[in-house]
Amino acid sequence: MMTDDLLQLITAGVDGELTALESRRLSRLLNTSAEARAVHAGLLGDSKRLSALPRVAPPADLQANVMARIASLTPIPTRLAKLQPRPRTTQPVEVARPVIVPRRRKVSNWVPVAVAASLLLCVTSGSFLFFSQQNRTASARNVNRPPPGTHKGAGDPEWAKWLPAETAQRPSAPVPREQPALPETYVAKNTLPVVPASDLVALAPEPRSVRPDLLGGGFLPETRFDMVEVRVPFLKPLAAFAGEEAQEQLTKELSRDPAYRIDLFSRNPLRAVELLRDASKAAGVNLYVDGNTIAALQKRTVNATVVYTESLTAQELATLFAKLSAEDAKVSPHAFDSLHATAVSQIDVSDLRSTLGFDPGLFKRPAVEKTDRATDPSKPLSSGTADQIVKSVLTGQGKPVEKSAVLLSWNTLPGRPIGQANSAELKQFAAKRGERKAGMVPVMIVIRTGNG
Repeated sequence: MMTDDLLQLITAGVDGELTALESRRLSRLLNTSAEARAVHAGLLGDSKRLSALPRVAPPADLQANVMARIASLTPIPTRLAKLQPRPRTTQPVEVARPVIVPRRRKVSNWVPVAVAASLLLCVTSGSFLFFSQQNRTASARNVNRPPPGTHKGAGDPEWAKWLPAETAQRPSAPVPREQPALPETYVAKNTLPVVPASDLVALAPEPRSVRPDLLGGGFLPETRFDMVEVRVPFLKPLAAFAGEEAQEQLTKELSRDPAYRIDLFSRNPLRAVELLRDASKAAGVNLYVDGNTIAALQKRTVNATVVYTESLTAQELATLFAKLSAEDAKVSPHAFDSLHATAVSQIDVSDLRSTLGFDPGLFKRPAVEKTDRATDPSKPLSSGTADQIVKSVLTGQGKPVEKSAVLLSWNTLPGRPIGQANSAELKQFAAKRGERKAGMVPVMIVIRTGNG
């Protein structure tokens, strides 16, 4: 970009007004900037064209026309009226008397400081003399106090009656100390008895008594295990459910705990939901799919979903996954990887409750149907059976239970659920939910990517 400084440098170069230093600067600019070279070439061409223009003489009446124009624009001078002098008055003029202003004496700035310092010196000197006289008077009246010290020190005769008499020995003089004679049977402390050389025997100290450790216990007895049963989480590839062995193992696993969480790992969550919808239809399960969840999967703002159902038995769940394995085998590449099943935790229960907007009661015992036979044993079996047949015909009971499930968005981070209580599909599922029957396994199926 060309700045004003560079434009002035190029213009001066075209006009030939550069110094040696500015000429070198212009040369470097033209070598490094194409824009500068274009501007310089344009200005140089304009200068050459202006120089090549022919010189034209001005018209002969140019000067007369200019002067006439100036005369027409100049205002005509006017003569001012002559001022008349004022008549003189004969009034007496009062002579102003001079006003005498008293002159203020200039006070120096150091005068207040000097006065304050003088007062402080006087007060200090007076206090010192007053208290010195008081001390002298008190010393003269008190005969029990020693005289004041002088340069003579202890040689002052006034101190003779205050110093002790020199009757005792000087402390610095050595005084022989008499030691009492020791008895013949005296034995010095911390010394061993003297034993004759022939009776020298090495005596070892007695062993210390072992005290029990108060902070720990003794050694545990040896323990042997004949058989150890270890329970590991269920983990199988989804493709393995094409066989009956994986289905039987999952059925056995789902019968151990009251509620389960099953994780289905998928490469494409949206494709996985479509395959699950087809498998649910083939297994006779009415799957309510949330519309907002499908939109979020298409926008890739959600990468995990959850399916909750409580109307399937363990065998029916294994059949559902067998149907899902068959649907997954039809596409390439496969959408699912593996299946992981484990008992639900308290965090799973809390997150599922927040997602659904109500407590599904995962650990609640299923309802048990009561019959008249159980309440009244005196009635015959035939009467109870007939009553049940009539009741089922009139009320429509005895129909197979509707297998339903709902699919919603899910957050894989524990403790951060996505509340979806206003979902229309969830409300339809809750309206047809009813009481959980015996043998049904409440399960939450989480479809997520492999990296979590």
